[in-house]
Amino acid sequence: MVAAAELDDDAPESPRAVPEGREKQAFPRLTPDQIERAKAFGEVEKKARHELVFERGEQSVDMFIVLEGTIEIFDYDCQGEPNVFTTHGVRQFTGELDLYTSRKILVSGRLGEDGTVLRIPRANFRDLLAAEPDIGDIVTRAFIIRRIGLIESSLGGALMIGNRHQPDTMRIQRFLRRNGYPLRIVYTDEEEADRAFEYFGCTEDDTPILVCGPNDVLKNPSNQEAARCVGLTEWPDADDVYDVAVVGAGPGGLAAAVYAASEGLRTVILEGEAPGGQASWSSKIENYLGFPNGLSGQELAGRAQIQAQKFGAKLALPLRVNNIACNSESGCSPYVLNVDDFDDVTAHTVVIATGASYRTLDLESFPKFENAGIYYAATHLEASLCDDVEVVVVGGGNSAGQAAVFLSKHAQHVHMLVRGDSLASSMSNYLIERIDASDAITLHTHTEITALHGGDELESVEWTNSQSGETTEKPLRFVFLMIGAKPNADWCNGSLLTDSNGFVCTGLDVVEHDAWQHDGRGPGTFETSWPGVFAVGDVRAGSVKRVASAVGEGSVCVQAIHAVLDELKR
Repeated sequence: MVAAAELDDDAPESPRAVPEGREKQAFPRLTPDQIERAKAFGEVEKKARHELVFERGEQSVDMFIVLEGTIEIFDYDCQGEPNVFTTHGVRQFTGELDLYTSRKILVSGRLGEDGTVLRIPRANFRDLLAAEPDIGDIVTRAFIIRRIGLIESSLGGALMIGNRHQPDTMRIQRFLRRNGYPLRIVYTDEEEADRAFEYFGCTEDDTPILVCGPNDVLKNPSNQEAARCVGLTEWPDADDVYDVAVVGAGPGGLAAAVYAASEGLRTVILEGEAPGGQASWSSKIENYLGFPNGLSGQELAGRAQIQAQKFGAKLALPLRVNNIACNSESGCSPYVLNVDDFDDVTAHTVVIATGASYRTLDLESFPKFENAGIYYAATHLEASLCDDVEVVVVGGGNSAGQAAVFLSKHAQHVHMLVRGDSLASSMSNYLIERIDASDAITLHTHTEITALHGGDELESVEWTNSQSGETTEKPLRFVFLMIGAKPNADWCNGSLLTDSNGFVCTGLDVVEHDAWQHDGRGPGTFETSWPGVFAVGDVRAGSVKRVASAVGEGSVCVQAIHAVLDELKR
């Protein structure tokens, strides 16, 4: 029987940034046997009290196991004073999810007293997890819970000062939260905002303000600037040729990356914003196999991201791919991917998993209300804005149904608008039953929004019934838009065969259009018109728009990738 880490209760008393009831899993003690095995991957070192072992903002830090003494984990408050929020005792270990990446770490660590530690260099960290799977399971579970704790406690992250109704405040907040980054927010209507403005030498006109460190203060940064400031950006290796480049980190792309990396392929994921794709907007997915109580799209994406990184895949974001080029002199491979603000990335095979995005409303006033009343996601972040007010959900698919059910627990009432005569043709039955049974949801069929009114923020919504012609205007400030699917494939249009709606063609569709660019064999099921380039998930023509099918396609295409790589070696 494999020895488990000890979960005894005699650890040093300290505040713990972890979800309630999960302290023992977040801060387990390794057994003496596990520590002896771990010593093969590191060196024992003596340390003095308050000696730093790592500092916030460093990259590629090492893991430390306490043999004698304690290690204090801390961040800094707004006045630059250290705030110790966790103390690791004997046989406990440091680290969290950033040990799987080369991102900047979120916290600092120092000796609480004179002691002895086992330092495991980051280069040996993955070897330890692979060679000692019982230790690997304990460490991975602890790291996940610790990150959840940092997010829930707003510790170890950046500070943002902003107006709670400001579109850019919502944009930055959503971007960092979707990327699993802890963020502390001070709103301009809170007393602490004045002290923060004075300390950082800013005013309310500068908001939103992102503070990543004492000397890193950005005024209304772009997502790319925010990512670099907090250390989310992880660059691909531009000098090497990857076995697989996955473009897009939705369910299909993450599945492809997990299977490719776990099978020893050098894998990079290029993502323009955050892992999860459209699925990450879902507050709760209840029909995904193996999760009877459901899980949010963001939880699913977060777990898949950790799996991919655990096996060695590199997640590079926010990097947007502009186009793909075929090297005709070598029969296309290696392919060259042109990336915004970065060198070209090359790979022998490519998986296109850029998914689809919700369509917008063809109304002149629409753009000014995005993130100022119109939203494409219904997560806890958005729900917190619309407590006890009426809201509108537009759309008849599963995402719209999940949003309506979720928001009905927060909003005063949910108006659901669909153009058809029912939900039966586009929504799972379990969601239809919940909508029908809810007194907090009203379904308006044959109805669509015809006008939006307001100044800087949405103030009222007008909708019209296409059968009766009756128009209704209500003083509503929140619209959740989930209509249609527009493929995110503009960047490869003109290179690869697409259908009339812009979805990427694969397999038999490629053959039927005589677009296959290989003489020796026919295309695989998910292979595009270029050999070794695959398309999976919602971006693929003819795909089933479901999370499970995208995951299946992403995992299945890895077998074909192996065949292509073997072909290139011959």
